Amino acid sequence: MRVALVFALAAALWTRAAEAQKQPVSKGRIAGEVAAGMLGAPVGFAVGYTIGSGFRPHGSSNTGVALGFAGALVGPAAAVNWVGNGGPSHGNFGATVGGTALGYAAAYLAFPVARKLPWKLKTIATVATLFLPAVGATIAYNSTRK
Repeated sequence: MRVALVFALAAALWTRAAEAQKQPVSKGRIAGEVAAGMLGAPVGFAVGYTIGSGFRPHGSSNTGVALGFAGALVGPAAAVNWVGNGGPSHGNFGATVGGTALGYAAAYLAFPVARKLPWKLKTIATVATLFLPAVGATIAYNSTRK
C-alpha cells in the first residue's frame, strides 16, 4: 500500500511537471538540481544546528536540533532553486520547499518497505530513498518553472 502511494504521488508530480514546462530542461540541469539537492540536506542541517546551538561546537540543544531539521528542509530546496535559476527560467521557491517535504514524506513511507526486500534489492532501494527529498524538490521546482 505504501509503495503504491509513493508511486502514485511521484507520477502525479511528474505529470504536473511535464504539463507546466514551457521550455525544455536539459538532462544535465536535472542531474545538477538533484545532486545539489542531495548536498543541500546535510549542509542545511549542519548550518541550522550550528545556529540553533549558539555556535558552540559541542553544545547540544533542542533548538539546535529543531533548526537543524528546518535547515534540512530548506537546504535541498535552496540548492535546487540555486541551480535551476541559472538559466532564463525561474521556479517558485515555496513549491520547491513543498516538494522537499513531500520527498521526505515519501522517504518515510518507502524506507520501511525498502528494508524488507531481499539483500541486493534492499541496499539499492535503501540508497534510492535517500534521493527522494532532492527528487521531490526538483520535480516541484520544474513544475512551477516559467
